[in-house]
Order: sequence, then C-alpha cells, then structure tokens
Amino acid sequence: MNMLSRLFFPVIVALVSVFFFGTAEAGSPKKMVKQGEAYYALGRFNEAVAEFNLAIAEDSRYQQAYYARGKAFYEQQKFREAIADYDKAIELKNDCARAFYHRGLAWEALQEYTRAAADYDSAIAVRHEYEKALFARGALRYKLDDRSGALDDMKRAAALGSTKASEWLAEEGTR
Repeated sequence: MNMLSRLFFPVIVALVSVFFFGTAEAGSPKKMVKQGEAYYALGRFNEAVAEFNLAIAEDSRYQQAYYARGKAFYEQQKFREAIADYDKAIELKNDCARAFYHRGLAWEALQEYTRAAADYDSAIAVRHEYEKALFARGALRYKLDDRSGALDDMKRAAALGSTKASEWLAEEGTR
C-alpha cells in the first residue's frame, strides 16, 4: 500500500461507516462505539465523545467505550478526563496494554513523568513487544536523562519494526 493510500484509507473507511450506519443512537453499544470511532477517524471528536457517551449510558461496563472516549478526550487535550476513562477501562480489563499506554501519554502531557513511566512499564509488562510503549518509554527516559534506558528501549522498539525508534537511533543514539 503506497503512502497516499495509507493516509486516506482510514478516512475512507470512516466516511463509508458514517454513510452506511448513520447515527447509532438506536443501535447497540458496540455499534455506537463503531460510529464514535468513525467520527474519531474524521477528527470529529465532539461527535465521537457523544457516541461513546451513548454507548456508556447503554452499558456502563463496556470497556471499549471508555478506552475510545479516553482517546477522543486526549485529542481534545482534556487529559484529566482521558485519564479517568483509561482508569475505568483498566478497571474493567486490567490487561489492556493500550489503555496503560494511552494513559501514560496523558500523564506525560500533564508532565507527570513518574506516572507516565509506570503506565508505560505496565503496558510493556502486559505486552512485551509493544513497540509504541517501548518508544514512548524510551523517549521519556531520554528526556529524564536516562540515556542507557532510552537506548535499550529504542533498540527493542526498532527491532520490532518501529520506524520512529530507528530514526531516533540514527539521530540521537550515536551521541
């Protein structure tokens, strides 16, 4: 798949989903989350949050709705709200590496580096080969002057196929 296709494919999928499914108010929580994810892919975060809210109102134990709403809140720079949703997602499914990783990003955005590092550690403990979490933890370690830890994480992430980690190693890893 060429670069242009990779950029536009999620948008095309989202548009088709919005066209075929319309609003998911009368549907199941799963359909509401799918609709919210379609809005999210289009950058329509308010509509995405509204769909996730509907899903949560229908089923307050639907973990994916909290996780997805947390991502939308994060994109709106509502980091505390995002963290609260990731907390709930983790409470409902304590082995959700993605929720730990995304909560770590939110903590880092708030400059709560100890909490961010703990969440990246948890994400990696759940999924040992989670290249995004390894990259994020490596970047945080570098920011906190742990050069050795940063280098280890970046090497692991690059070995797993992270282009960002490979680029980081080419630029920063030789210093």
